[in-house]
Formats: sequence, C-alpha cells, structure tokens
Amino acid sequence: MVRDLPDGSDLRVEVIKRASMISALREGALDRRTLEHRLDISKSTAHRNTTTLAERGLIERVDGEYELTEFGKVVAEIVATFEAEMQTAHRLAPLFEVVSSVQPECPIEEFSDATVTTAERGDPFGPLARFVSLVEETETLRMFDSYAVAPTYMDEIHGRVLDGLVTDVIEQPDIALDIMENYPRKCVELCASDYLRMRLHDSLPFGLVLFDSCIGIGIRDQDSGVPQAFIDIDTPTARAWAETLFESYWSEATRLNRFHPKALREAIDADT
Repeated sequence: MVRDLPDGSDLRVEVIKRASMISALREGALDRRTLEHRLDISKSTAHRNTTTLAERGLIERVDGEYELTEFGKVVAEIVATFEAEMQTAHRLAPLFEVVSSVQPECPIEEFSDATVTTAERGDPFGPLARFVSLVEETETLRMFDSYAVAPTYMDEIHGRVLDGLVTDVIEQPDIALDIMENYPRKCVELCASDYLRMRLHDSLPFGLVLFDSCIGIGIRDQDSGVPQAFIDIDTPTARAWAETLFESYWSEATRLNRFHPKALREAIDADT
C-alpha cells in the first residue's frame, strides 16, 4: 500500500536521483547484492536508495528481493520515456541552434528517429562518408551550403553528375569561387554537361541536401568551418519542410549562367 506520499516536487527530485535503480528494477525484481553489483554502488548506498524508494511507495521487498509497486511501475515507465527523450535531445543538439531562426519553422519532432553522424576524434570524416553513401543511392540532388555537408563534394559527385545526376546547388559566392579555383577542369566539364545548375546566395543558414529518398542537414563548426554533423531523415513532413526551404532560397539566389570565375564575378556584380 502506498502511504504518506511526498509532495510532487520532492518525489520528482528523489525519482531523478534514484533513476538508475528504478530503471534496473523495471526489468524485474532484484536482491540487494545484485543491485549493488549491477549499479556499481556500495552497500550503504544501496540501503539508502532502497529505503528512500520504499518510503515513497515506489518499491517493496518481497521474499528477499526488491520489486516495483504498481505505482512504481508507472513511475518507471515515465523515467524510461524521459531517458529516451533526453538521449534524443542529446543526439540532436547540433541541430537545434542552426534551425532556430529559419522559416518555415523546422519540424524538430520529425527528427526524433533521424540518423545522426558526427565527426568523432577517431572518425572525423563520418559526416562526409554518410553523405557519399546517400549520393550513391540517388538520381537527383539538391543542396545548399555544400561546405557544411561535404567540403570535397566536387570530388565525390563529379563522376555522378557527368553520368547524368541532375544537381542543383546554391553556394555562397566565396565558396563557389573556392570551388572554381581548386577544381577548374572539373568545373568546365560540369558546365558542359548541363546536369549541374548553380546559384549564389550570400546567407545560407546550414547545409541542406535533398536526395530522392530522404533529406539531410549538414552542420559545420562555427570557428573552423569543418563539418560537425550530418543528420538525415526520411519522413514526409521533414521532406515537405526541406522542399519549401530549398525553393525559397533558390528563388532568392542569383543565377550563375556559366560555371567559371568570370561568370561568378559577373553574377556577383549583377546582384550588387
């Protein structure tokens, strides 16, 4: 029987402090020694935690083992949901700030099951590798701010474009110029192929990619400019948002008639 329950605020504090024990008991009844071993806690800590949870009506001792009460089972489900949501929030942390000011508003809730690839110390090229794997599966490609997605994308998609990959790209003028200076021959080949269209926009919020089957967001480090994360999702709502966002920037962007430095400077001059 649940007796003398604390007020809501006190209960929340205790649940958060003892969440690991509640989660362990959610899987089934355990004796004190097993709890100590599984949670890597001392005998005194285990005693304190079980006593506190029992006093609040969350657990009870039956035949030498601790188990959740009916009330405790409800609380354990809430704890599990909270932990899952916190893990999702942590995974998507790189996304929150960059999409906060864009219109239309980003449907953040759609990204709960997104694939998040981050640049780790042991694998700094993870986001680029994820982008390349998705490029291999698509027949059309639209993106803006390619450096936030794949700084070397010219190497990665050059052959695909020449083979017929229809590609629309919006770049910031300095990025477009950098591409042309570093890949002059490839730029000429792409221009002649008629499969690549590029436009210029001087203010792009992050990297955005629309593949056939999903959309991706590329985020780069504000200080170094190096890709930090690539987040992709395939829900219809997320795609509709990305389509609208891309078309908005595409309509505002300056058309680049030819893919070489002279045409770039002419386009910049015409825009100013």
